[in-house]
Amino acid sequence: MIRNPSNFRIQAKDLPLLVLVGLVNGVVFNYLYFYTIINSRASIAVVLLYTSPIFVMIMSRLLFGEKITTLKMAALVLTVLGCVFVTGILGEGYTPPAVAILTGVLTGFAYALNNIITSVAVRKNNPETVTLYTLFFSFLFLIPFSGGSELVHLCRMNPAVLAVAFLMCLVTAVLAQYSFSRGLQMIESGKASIYGATEPIVGTLVGIVIFHEESNLLKMVGICMVIAAIFLIAKDES
Repeated sequence: MIRNPSNFRIQAKDLPLLVLVGLVNGVVFNYLYFYTIINSRASIAVVLLYTSPIFVMIMSRLLFGEKITTLKMAALVLTVLGCVFVTGILGEGYTPPAVAILTGVLTGFAYALNNIITSVAVRKNNPETVTLYTLFFSFLFLIPFSGGSELVHLCRMNPAVLAVAFLMCLVTAVLAQYSFSRGLQMIESGKASIYGATEPIVGTLVGIVIFHEESNLLKMVGICMVIAAIFLIAKDES
């Protein structure tokens, strides 16, 4: 609005694409992800979420003609195994319900679909424009799930909720979506999906350093594996 008002402009034919991104990213992905967490464990949800690079590479090959190289495949294997180690899922002796496994894999597919659709959108529009309309449509689709009067009552009783919500929206929605859109403008979808696997690494390190969660050799090996995957992707680019 202040720096570049022209970024509000978008061609009418591109709006359905951004409506779809808002629906997938705002509602479908979140619903499936939270359902998986509630009905299994967070570690299970994270591991199943990072099946998404598999879907991204297949769809990128079919839609954009992106090559599936040996280095990409090696990076993909390292990423999935690294996420398994980072989440500490091994040795838990826990078997999640079949429906949670299904919703977890569908979460990965929804995440991949968001990647692909956003890739198409940023090829024709500024990442700021894509971010603005994507989050606007996500907001509209999420209104029915917002809790209405209960949410208003909660904010009145505890104003700190608004401050936390604002910070979350700014960092995990606006900044994340803009960075994602900007990145997809510069690199292939398949590579972006591997880079995105740094998310569980950050979560694990924050848990260890700030919340004093347990650290072990497998988690450290998992972190190294995901970092190695990122180096492989960088090598693939050169």
